Amino acid sequence: MPEAAAIQPNEWATIHDNFEPFDIAELNRVVLDYAHIELAMANRWHRRSPLGRACAMTGRCLTILGLMAAVALGLFMIAGVDGEALLPVVCAGAGLGGVAVLGWLVPWALTPYRQWDRTLCGVSVMMTVIAAVSLGAVLLRDFAAAPRWMLAAPCLALLLVAVGALVADYRFRSTAKPPAVDVGSLSPGEIEVLLAVRRRALTILRSRNVVSYADFPRFDDAPLDAPPVGGV
Repeated sequence: MPEAAAIQPNEWATIHDNFEPFDIAELNRVVLDYAHIELAMANRWHRRSPLGRACAMTGRCLTILGLMAAVALGLFMIAGVDGEALLPVVCAGAGLGGVAVLGWLVPWALTPYRQWDRTLCGVSVMMTVIAAVSLGAVLLRDFAAAPRWMLAAPCLALLLVAVGALVADYRFRSTAKPPAVDVGSLSPGEIEVLLAVRRRALTILRSRNVVSYADFPRFDDAPLDAPPVGGV
């Protein structure tokens, strides 16, 4: 699996080794390495109209719904459920599953210096497996609910979307590191954006017991800077 030139802070916190000592300077460096992307996304969010923000939030909800619908589709097909509800379940599950993939792919594609995204990859792999299993079930079983092609078409469409997202995540990612950010030149609002990013990463580390509850406030209040590489 490719490595991102600048890893997303939440992802870094998720994969941080539980047995390695935690260093706030290391997290600061991760946040600052990714800061150009985070600030660009924050600016894009603030430029949106209230309607645009409402549509974005609706899209996020549909993304979560799509994951659940795709899982339901896979379970229905594995269990061999037949009946009047099968075709609507297949169409809705495949359609919403495709929405879930696009819900991660589109924001990623619009991000400057887009890095390798493990979440997009994971969701795409999950949908690929569900679509392949569902398509296999359609081809191997005889369902009375609908013609085979009507059941296969939505599953095939989901498979193509998921595989396409995997290819895009690999082929169109940026291998270059985003431009460095000078903390001293950032506005208070931009600093607050990056502190919120660091806080989310710290919350993940706390949930994994890498950072203790007692130490969390101290790390959260620490200044957002990092010593030069090789420095003390």
